[in-house]
Amino acid sequence: MVNDTLKSDEDRDHGRTLEVYEKHPKDSKKILPLIGGIRLIGRVLICCSLWMALQMLAEDENANMPRPPLNGWYQSFETGALHQFETDMDTAGGFGVSRVLARASIGYRKDFLNSTSLSFGYAHTSYQFNALTGPWAPEPWGGVHTLSLSAPIRRSVGSNWMLLAIPSIRTISEDNADLGQSIVGGIITGMSYQVRPGLSIGPGFGVLTQLEDSVNVFPIVLVDWAISKKFKLQTGRGFGASQGPGLVLSYALNDSWNFMIGGRMERFRLRLNSNGRVPNGVGQDRKASVSFGAQYAMGKVGFITLYTGINLSGELELNDASGNEIVATDYDSTPFIGLNASIRF
Repeated sequence: MVNDTLKSDEDRDHGRTLEVYEKHPKDSKKILPLIGGIRLIGRVLICCSLWMALQMLAEDENANMPRPPLNGWYQSFETGALHQFETDMDTAGGFGVSRVLARASIGYRKDFLNSTSLSFGYAHTSYQFNALTGPWAPEPWGGVHTLSLSAPIRRSVGSNWMLLAIPSIRTISEDNADLGQSIVGGIITGMSYQVRPGLSIGPGFGVLTQLEDSVNVFPIVLVDWAISKKFKLQTGRGFGASQGPGLVLSYALNDSWNFMIGGRMERFRLRLNSNGRVPNGVGQDRKASVSFGAQYAMGKVGFITLYTGINLSGELELNDASGNEIVATDYDSTPFIGLNASIRF
């Protein structure tokens, strides 16, 4: 789902149907929209990194932002919805996506650098395909259920280091698919160093299993930087019903309003049921996205976030039960909109 390396033209073309070859001959231009979107996010991240390096050389007296006293036992609940507007596929037809989610957590926080929590979540993602002919007709999958369990852990190591570990397990399956064949899991972990008050940065990595695919191992950078009293840059899950870790820059207008811009890569693989066109197969949706959000704080107990953005050119893929590609198609960039609410007590 994250930081996934693109396949070569040869790998992506392997297993495509004859109809797809006839309509779309092998051409390097086919994956240029996706590569262009990834390069755009790459340039943004590089610019942010250079800006961070320059800022780290200068002391910012306003960087030590106070944090609210939220120590002890706590519970939280989050719910949200997202709608991706219909987009065209290169082969034939188009599709749209709608998602709703709910997440409940319980945890104990000694202080900001020492906490343990347990989080359980459920999401329902609905794909609406409208292809009447071609390799994506009839629809390859419809409703998708995601169950997740994670246990985020933070620990201070010495006076300046912080260890982060997020082990997780989940199932991603179409309606009536075998849950036992839909289980994936792994861990994201890393360590960050407090360079000065308001700035922590460090390396990390993730190891995540994939449905009928090789284990995904990728590097990450942990960043928690209070650039000033107003601006903050962080890596994390992001906001709303989007999926996968990313990078978020936020601006605090006042005590109630916060504005954000974020970018991420998403990779979504699901187990198909035994009654569809590809029994027990695997579907995949991969894309890059840029989001803009406005968040309203309900005192100290919760937030409401309205966000919008654009999914840059992505790719759908359909695999058999062993993970061999049957057909794949690129799709156009498309906007999305969402609403999220969370409460903590």
